[in-house]
Amino acid sequence: MAAGATGARIVFFGSHKQPSYVVETCNVPSRDLLKDGEILIKILISTICSSDIVSIDGKRELKPPCVLGHEGVGEVVYTKRLQNGLPSVSAGDRVVFTMCDNCGSCIMCKSEMQECCLSKNRYGSSGLSAGTGLNGCFATHVVLKKGTEVVKVPMNVPDIVASPANCALSTMVHAVNFATSNSKLKQSVAIIQGANLMGLYGCALLHEAGFVKVFCHDISRERLRLVPRFGGIPVLVEKDYDSGNNQNIEEGKADVVIDVCGNWDVIPYALHALCHRGIYVFVGTTYEENKSINIDTILNKCITIRGIQGYKSIHLQNAIDFLSKTANKYPYESLISSPFPLQDFHSAVVLARTKRYYRTAVKPQQLSTE
Repeated sequence: MAAGATGARIVFFGSHKQPSYVVETCNVPSRDLLKDGEILIKILISTICSSDIVSIDGKRELKPPCVLGHEGVGEVVYTKRLQNGLPSVSAGDRVVFTMCDNCGSCIMCKSEMQECCLSKNRYGSSGLSAGTGLNGCFATHVVLKKGTEVVKVPMNVPDIVASPANCALSTMVHAVNFATSNSKLKQSVAIIQGANLMGLYGCALLHEAGFVKVFCHDISRERLRLVPRFGGIPVLVEKDYDSGNNQNIEEGKADVVIDVCGNWDVIPYALHALCHRGIYVFVGTTYEENKSINIDTILNKCITIRGIQGYKSIHLQNAIDFLSKTANKYPYESLISSPFPLQDFHSAVVLARTKRYYRTAVKPQQLSTE
């Protein structure tokens, strides 16, 4: 691609602005303008995460003006990244990438907690002044920084299936890996609280990990519809989670409970259902209120509680491997809408708000390179 090539991007100015975002053309850097370690990719498909909607609504800290979007699959255009003296990826490779870069030198990175890097930049959140201004997936191109890990996508994983892998799936891989590697018990019964995208991925991951029963709880019958197709057992619960009608599992029968719904009311039931030395994992959720929990139950049952927010590069690699291994087993494509053109991003946002699909897809139209 020659210097001065033209691309397009969605620039978000802030929820208080009118309009809050616009489609604009932009310059795409040539290879000579990339820094050492950077990779230029053209976006093939991106998907709208629920956190993107939260950002558009002004309920999440950003640095506008910025390019939104952190879920996407792309094709390598140029690379200035070497590994053992050779390019780590090549032009034409189809890749996904970690949602954030990491410095590799802070105390968190040195402690193998790269997901908690103290100086990380998240794609879809950084301002236009941070680097090239191509740091979000709702664009024709993204420039990946040096500390961003990339994973090649196998031929049998379609773009639309690979796109959200670096968010919900990789985070759930992290959660399930923790739960299964730290449990001293025979893994037989698991509960997932919430049938969102992470919940469905979790059903498949736990089922493949050897759990005999994976229950998935939700207050929405519609969200539970696809649970059986991902290896889970759907359980419709009442909004009053403490209701006796929701006690579908005997006390102390669950080895693992994973909460992806972010509702305080589900916690007492999880503590009731967990067995001694059971594991309770909270994944990527935000609680809007504070309530008390029964510490005595946690102590008496020796329950392990862990919060999971983000993941390491190995989890992204495992996520892509999992999709490749199970591509013909689970209906991943049914979770995502047909793609909207980037120029019709507003219609994509409208559909995403309806939650008709677990993800709404956006497909950029590559512009002229002249």
